[in-house]
Amino acid sequence: MADLSDVERMVDDWERDAKQKAERYQRMQQEVGQISITGSAAHGAVSVTVGSNGIPTGVAMTDAVRKMNPDEIAAAVLTAMQQAQSQYPQRIQEIVSETVGDDDTSRHIVATAVENFPPPPPAEEEPEAPGRQLRIEQEAEEEQPAQPKPQPKHRREDGGDDDFGDQTFLRRD
Repeated sequence: MADLSDVERMVDDWERDAKQKAERYQRMQQEVGQISITGSAAHGAVSVTVGSNGIPTGVAMTDAVRKMNPDEIAAAVLTAMQQAQSQYPQRIQEIVSETVGDDDTSRHIVATAVENFPPPPPAEEEPEAPGRQLRIEQEAEEEQPAQPKPQPKHRREDGGDDDFGDQTFLRRD
């Protein structure tokens, strides 16, 4: 049978371990709260910063975006955001390793970050200089249907003409 002092020592050890673990998770939470990751696209013309939850906290653009059309700017914002977010799981892994170590809870935290913020799709070749592209297309000339001949103006009996046809226009003076 266990001695009462052994039980007290086990409870004290458990309490001390629980306090230490809580402190480590508190440190982890503080460090995660300070995460700020920036990604860029379009040769640095667009930058997006994500915060501690992976959600964008800032978007910055250089004057180079003036040479880009709206679709290119929108695509660059998304690319920069994905680039920043894709770094989030690695940063979470670093913080977890430094603070709480490897346990079921920390593995779950990292796995959730990987699931929510996967690597970005493979980057397509960016043009050397962002800007508008001129595209000239020629349409096949189609034979236009013959236009109807204009109807002759209605002539009044006194020789004058009006454009009222058979319609009546009344007005108050």
